[in-house]
Amino acid sequence: MLIAGLCKDIVSSFILIDHMRLRPLAVLLLLCGVLSLPLVAWQKTYQNQAVYKLQKVRFVGSHYSQEDLLKASGLKVGADISPEGFQNAATTLSQSGVFSQVKYSFNGAEAEYELADNPNLVMCRFENLVWISDQELLSELTRRVPLFNGTLPLTGDLATNVGKAIEVGLKERGIVATISSMPAANLNGPVSAIVFSAVTPKVVIADIEFSGASPAQIPNLQKAVAPLLGTEYRESMLEDFSTNNLRPIYLNQGYLHVEFPRASATPISTSADLAEVKITVPIQEGSVYQLKAMNWPGTDLLPAAAAPKLCLLKTGDIANQELLKKSLNNLGGAYLKRGYMKATVRALPSFDESKHTVAYDIEIVPGDAYRLRNVEFKNLSEAQLKQINEVWKLKPGDTYDPTYAPAFLVNNRQSLHSLDGWSALWTQKVDDEHKVVDLILTFRPGVAVH
Repeated sequence: MLIAGLCKDIVSSFILIDHMRLRPLAVLLLLCGVLSLPLVAWQKTYQNQAVYKLQKVRFVGSHYSQEDLLKASGLKVGADISPEGFQNAATTLSQSGVFSQVKYSFNGAEAEYELADNPNLVMCRFENLVWISDQELLSELTRRVPLFNGTLPLTGDLATNVGKAIEVGLKERGIVATISSMPAANLNGPVSAIVFSAVTPKVVIADIEFSGASPAQIPNLQKAVAPLLGTEYRESMLEDFSTNNLRPIYLNQGYLHVEFPRASATPISTSADLAEVKITVPIQEGSVYQLKAMNWPGTDLLPAAAAPKLCLLKTGDIANQELLKKSLNNLGGAYLKRGYMKATVRALPSFDESKHTVAYDIEIVPGDAYRLRNVEFKNLSEAQLKQINEVWKLKPGDTYDPTYAPAFLVNNRQSLHSLDGWSALWTQKVDDEHKVVDLILTFRPGVAVH
């Protein structure tokens, strides 16, 4: 009993001495029968129980401020901390995703964290958070979420923390919302943003109005946006809709400088499950432009004198962009029929702002000419195949004309009596490496010729 009591006194006083004196003490404790853990495990337990008064923390290698990093780490100067606490701070910084590397060292009273910033950060975007402006929300999130500055890593928990902070901010405004975050990218492109959206309440479009539009344009605009009423509001969707559906209304009337600044969404009503919004679409119409000239210098394939016949726009016409597009297709078709499968056509505009006119310089880059390598006719009898071969003019080795096959049956109706009531599905396989095309025509009975 006397020995056991002595051992107990020694254990209680050991926390006050240097851990380098652990080994002789361990021997004594083994003799006393109170050290049941292996020496290594006992030493680890002791180290984790050690408590230090944190006097100084230094962060190196990062562009973030010392204040922001200290807040993000969870460390507090002047507070008691264990070795495990230093590790927890490193784990917290690492799991944020903001850093590609986190190292640390400490000597009890002081600690240093060596950081490497993650270079792969993307912008954050707010899709349908109509109860607060983006600017106000960004400012608020910067205060609430350590290390958030408007950009986010693609991995880690910073995006999750931002989503939770949005929920808190909206709740303070009386809106109970569930926020989701998703990466966004252009088609076949890299992730360019993290998008935050309200899943609940569901945000729907109840009304759409236009500011800056002339009265004559309102009916066409209202007709164009009618399918959006009652659908879920997404700011990015509305931007695409304005570009693809509203802008052409103006371009086809010669408003070549029309602009659609960012639309705004105003809540009309909000319940637990549903929020209805009114969308205001601002429009800067600009002036109407007329065509001054379509300039084409001419080539052997398309002489200058032949170009006006292919252009649907004439000098003095309103610069209708749909007619311009069709005109360019006609000009490019002259090259396409001669085997230039990759020909590109551009119209480079020159504006006279004082007279509100535009002249287009036509540029055609033909690329390489392609030839027909093989043609195959399927689902035909011998008699029908013989009749086809008698009238088919596009032979292997010829310059490939992609317009020939689609019009073949219609153009040769009188010569193909055995194919009355048949149709053909044509497929072209383009070999860009060898600049050749394989053509397959599959014939089917029972439908009109096409």
